[in-house]
Amino acid sequence: MNDNIMYVGIDVSKDKHDICIKNNTGNVLKQFQIRNNKRDLDKLYTTVNKLKSNREDDIVFFGMEATGIYSLPLYSALKRDGHLVKQYNPIQTNGYRKIKIRKTKTDSIDSAIIADMLRYQEQPVPTAIDNLKLYQLRELCRVRQRNIEKRTKCKIQLVRNLDTVWPGYQSMMKSVYGKTSIALLKKYPVPSKVAAEPFGDIYEMIKQVSRSQMSKTRVEEIYNHAENTLEVPEIDSIISIEIKTLISEIELYDGQIKALDKMIGKLMKPIGSKITTIPGIGNILGAMILGEIGSIDKFSSAKKLVAFAGLDPITNQSGKFENKTGHISKRGSPQLRSALFMAANVARQKDENFKEYYDDKIERGKHYSSAVNATAAKLLRIVYWVLKNDKEYKVK
Repeated sequence: MNDNIMYVGIDVSKDKHDICIKNNTGNVLKQFQIRNNKRDLDKLYTTVNKLKSNREDDIVFFGMEATGIYSLPLYSALKRDGHLVKQYNPIQTNGYRKIKIRKTKTDSIDSAIIADMLRYQEQPVPTAIDNLKLYQLRELCRVRQRNIEKRTKCKIQLVRNLDTVWPGYQSMMKSVYGKTSIALLKKYPVPSKVAAEPFGDIYEMIKQVSRSQMSKTRVEEIYNHAENTLEVPEIDSIISIEIKTLISEIELYDGQIKALDKMIGKLMKPIGSKITTIPGIGNILGAMILGEIGSIDKFSSAKKLVAFAGLDPITNQSGKFENKTGHISKRGSPQLRSALFMAANVARQKDENFKEYYDDKIERGKHYSSAVNATAAKLLRIVYWVLKNDKEYKVK
């Protein structure tokens, strides 16, 4: 065993990081703080180099909590500079803190706890897949999700406005957000503006936008509906402005989502993951799952990965009594669970194995949500096998 090992525990925060460096026997060699900038990163490297015994077999392990935007700059810098770095889920560090006799929590104590976790637990190793690319995937997918959520809010507000000034509009159109509908609302956001125009002008505009897919009879129905709708002149001009604004925002988010999809596709290609061979998992869901999981080498078993995703059932045990509530723990990333639920829903419809598994849960009296949760957990176990073995999913 190499005795010349240093364990650098880092407690990350927004503006500064607490550092605790321990040796192989657990003695504290140095405790100090650095700020979140390049100059202080050099200070960390200088301190570590001074503490090393100048032997070629000296090893330094770095550890930190995975605190998202605050840990990413330091983590990526350490990785780029060739250091061995391990990130811990906050659930892990909280659990480790609880086994200590003293329940005190300070930044300096937390950095010492992380250093101890490096000493006693599995140490960081170089990974086959560049973790930083997985970080990129995660951030791209999260930005994409935020854009989708913002677009959804705009769509909901658009429908509310239409229900106010043009009740029944949704029944007139195949889709409120379709190309023809959006073109009509951009030019004539309230029914009074449609009714003020000659029918021929409205028909020609819709005919051109829909590429003659909408019949003249259908356009007449829309026109007549607009004419017969009760006007709200007191707010028509106000609602008109907001409808046009909302449509502009929806189109903006559509463009951003499309651009992000292209970026995700380009990033997925060099990674070459076989995760997309699993039913229900395409490029986007595959990217979401890979980004949220990170390196599969962090997990020594599929069970640990399922627990990381928060898909493990809550168990209450006392003595010989054990009760599984059926509810999942919901620890970890909600984005990961969301992607797995969507993938499981598709997989149960496209793949016979998943369909049989889901149907069996339903036949046993499980609620739809519980059955999908169980199917998502099964899917995740297959994801673990595919990523760990770098082999394609095949139906037996």
